[in-house]
Amino acid sequence: MAETLKNLKAAKGSTRRKLRVGRGIPSGAGKTCGRGHRGQKCRSGYSRQPWREGGQTPLYRRLPKRQVNTRVNRKEFSELTLADLQILADGGITDIDVVSLVENGKFKTIEKWGIKVLGTGELKAAVTVRAERFSAAAKEAIEKAGGKALVVSESEE
Repeated sequence: MAETLKNLKAAKGSTRRKLRVGRGIPSGAGKTCGRGHRGQKCRSGYSRQPWREGGQTPLYRRLPKRQVNTRVNRKEFSELTLADLQILADGGITDIDVVSLVENGKFKTIEKWGIKVLGTGELKAAVTVRAERFSAAAKEAIEKAGGKALVVSESEE
């Protein structure tokens, strides 16, 4: 007979009957119900927690702290694309810096590390851009359009 979903059965010996505990001493699982004698582990409500190690210093306290990619060390920039620069250039702004971006409503506030210009979109107008960082594609596109990409250091502000 072929096995189908209707007549599937577990392999012989693969399943066991549930052990009914607390059914008298002669059953073999009476009195202490297989939990041993006294102590925390025999009480109801006990469940082992893997991070508890008794009196031993737990693993999470034995290992050193690592802070590689945390928010503490991360440099966050406000991002500006070439498409954004083109919109500003269409509005008659050719000298773009932090002040002009905030005045024109592009940013309400600037991130701690300043502005980074990214190379997404197209730029056809010649503009002078002052920012803390430029992607290689953005710098190339600005200079190709006849503009200037000037890197501003934090000491100049």
